[in-house]
Amino acid sequence: MNELDTIIETAYKKNATDIHLCASMRPRIRIDNALIETTECGIVDVETAIGQIFDNLTPVEKKIMEERYRAGEDVDCAFSCISGMRLRANIYRSQNGTGVALRIIPPNRMTASEIGLPFSVTSVCRRKSGLFLVTGANGSGKSTTIAALLDIINNTRNAHVLTIEDPIEHIIRSRKSLVTQREVGVHTPDFYSALRSSLRENPDVVVLGEMRDIETTRTAIELAETGHLVIASLHTRTAVSTIDRLIGQFEPAEQAQVRMMISENLIGVLTQTLLARKSGGLIAAFEVLVANSAVRNLIREQKVPQIYSIMQMGRREGMCTMEDSLLSLVDSGTVSAAEAVSKSALRNDLLDKLRASPNVDKSELEDIY
Repeated sequence: MNELDTIIETAYKKNATDIHLCASMRPRIRIDNALIETTECGIVDVETAIGQIFDNLTPVEKKIMEERYRAGEDVDCAFSCISGMRLRANIYRSQNGTGVALRIIPPNRMTASEIGLPFSVTSVCRRKSGLFLVTGANGSGKSTTIAALLDIINNTRNAHVLTIEDPIEHIIRSRKSLVTQREVGVHTPDFYSALRSSLRENPDVVVLGEMRDIETTRTAIELAETGHLVIASLHTRTAVSTIDRLIGQFEPAEQAQVRMMISENLIGVLTQTLLARKSGGLIAAFEVLVANSAVRNLIREQKVPQIYSIMQMGRREGMCTMEDSLLSLVDSGTVSAAEAVSKSALRNDLLDKLRASPNVDKSELEDIY
């Protein structure tokens, strides 16, 4: 094994999720959301590590990524190393020199039940059309969740599943479905170009790694409207802000039409975050919005903020607010109150719920401000 393989092996044995390589420093790895220095590995020669990353790519990918790197661009790629481990890499430059951020993709994908996805989310896999969004901050497990949903579709439906990713993280082999995976920058110049040509590829399900621009968003909504199931991810922290973000991308003159299209085609929004367990490891908390008639009406009438109240009352339809999900994890003793509060977008609301819960040790709340 070369130096890079040794670092990856060390990180994997410690159950790390990420690896950071910086010039003139030891590697740092992220374990249970905390970044720590590895004493087992020496100071890294970053340029050597970058060369070893490129050596793991296909000849076509290597040529593309090396040209980007020489041009001074940031480089995103995914590769499998000698041990069979797959990783996503971002190579960037900063005041401190060149750095590399590696995300470890577990060799055995988690299933929907292992992740803890509710039925209101997994039932999306049976839908023939519509738009379903998986959102959350960077590193919140969106790719793992989408891969779990694709595994369900792949095992249960005779469909053509087309994914557009940057880069391809989870390699998904065709089973009952035909799975076609396209990587931005390697197989297609950008998300919009791939999405625009997708109709000619006859897909039933289209998966977008990210909706980065207005044209991609517009085309994704139109695909959902024309009888395709579209699953996409966004970097938003709540279900309500996700809908605001979608509509807000467009010019005011277009927003009325966009609101109508979203109200008619949105299936739901899953927002997730990862928390450190008291016992070690990570666990996901979820916010689930199901687009029922009340939600659709609020979107049309420009009353998106009121959707949160619908979610609070929508348990029977599979809805859940993030604050209720976090409260449940604290109540069960799975995570600490401080960890839950740090992940909440509505900190004061969660604190009120924690104070009112008979299952929460109130001493845990004393040092939370």
